[in-house]
Amino acid sequence: MPHTVYSKTAQGQADIDARSLGLSARARRLLILIDGRRTLAEIATVLGHAELAPLLAELQARACITAAGALTVPDAAPQPSAPSAPPASPTPTQRPQPIDAVDPIRIIKAKALMTESAQTFLGLMARGLISEIEAVSDTPALKNAIARWNMALRESRKAGPYADEFVQAAKVLTGL
Repeated sequence: MPHTVYSKTAQGQADIDARSLGLSARARRLLILIDGRRTLAEIATVLGHAELAPLLAELQARACITAAGALTVPDAAPQPSAPSAPPASPTPTQRPQPIDAVDPIRIIKAKALMTESAQTFLGLMARGLISEIEAVSDTPALKNAIARWNMALRESRKAGPYADEFVQAAKVLTGL
């Protein structure tokens, strides 16, 4: 099970966009990090906890994820190209607005992800950054906060190796 790779279903992607299923914060974080490339063991390292079985069961029961197979050797690398192909066609629906007009709901979602990860990985050192994140109300401020948050994660020993994944999750949430 730790070497299993999961992918989001259309239902899972819809929940990321609309929070329609009422997932717990931990289940939602797991859903955001599931990308069809990382193994469960890699995701557990990012999340900071090894017991993902109840969260996986919840996501599977709600048809948010599907097992993509076991990752055994680098030949599993072509699997990510399948999930990346569908987003190419819906791109007009993903980015219909100019970059200066991110939906306020998406800003709230990104702020929650950034705040939770800063608290988890940066602890007390994140107090100023969290204040800046909470003050974000528009796209330019969001971009600045994401950049500062990214740099803080990169400088952290715990979060540094996963900074790119967190930034990617923030971009997915915001559509930037």
